[in-house]
Amino acid sequence: MKIEIAECSGFCFGVKRAIGIAKQALGKNRGKPVYSLGHIIHNSQVVEELSKEGLKSIDSLDGIKEGVVVITSHGASPEIFSEIKARGFEVVDATCPYVMSAQKICASLSGEGYTVVILGDSQHPEVKSLFGFAENKAVVVKDTEGVKKENIPSKIIGLISQTTQSTENYSKVIREVLKRDFSEVRIFNTICNDTKKRQGSAAKLARESDVMIIAGGRMSANTKRLFEICSGICKDTYHIETARELKPGWFEGKGQVGIASGASTPDWIIEDVKSVILSMVETNTTVS
Repeated sequence: MKIEIAECSGFCFGVKRAIGIAKQALGKNRGKPVYSLGHIIHNSQVVEELSKEGLKSIDSLDGIKEGVVVITSHGASPEIFSEIKARGFEVVDATCPYVMSAQKICASLSGEGYTVVILGDSQHPEVKSLFGFAENKAVVVKDTEGVKKENIPSKIIGLISQTTQSTENYSKVIREVLKRDFSEVRIFNTICNDTKKRQGSAAKLARESDVMIIAGGRMSANTKRLFEICSGICKDTYHIETARELKPGWFEGKGQVGIASGASTPDWIIEDVKSVILSMVETNTTVS
């Protein structure tokens, strides 16, 4: 059996940056509580490791009296920034630069009178932040059916995407928006470069493999997107968080196993997955 890891795996730039900012905040504020408003990234194992170093994940500002609040890699709405400052907490912004760019586009479009249409998961923290930057007046859709069903109240439309969406889904949504009665549509490609490369390398590997393992957090939007893409190519595709979820039966009689990971999956989890698969198969396995 051959085991191959997708070319674009492990932490993306934005995740590395957010973890670095969080660790820097912990180092500068020893003796003072440091919180992240939500999970700093969508990987439970990394969040657990950072909690051991002192980073406390909270769902709201209620109940805390002092300290430093770190904005996660997914960003936050302007209202949340204002509330943190109004309560007297120091704010440290670890928002991914790609998300920041999308936020600025939302603010600009909304300020110019466009109805902002966001492709994404309405419950995802990144999309909630984008919605806030669009003055809480955006229309959020998850696919072409959403475009058909949602009321878009203006004929001048600004269209953006959650940074971890698939380019295929965004292309379909763009085409559907262009079928509407509009006077102007401005379209922005806000899918990040890492997402495009990661999806492309995972899809390529899925076409070459008998089994695909997608390693990443259950809450990770980009990991779920990889699973959707790969399962559409390779029927034996499995989404796991850690190697403990692997099952020997998945690999029986298979010639090649591909491993791809979400942008918030650390290298040690990927290597652990490969190691455990090796222990489940024959001793003459070839690894690349």
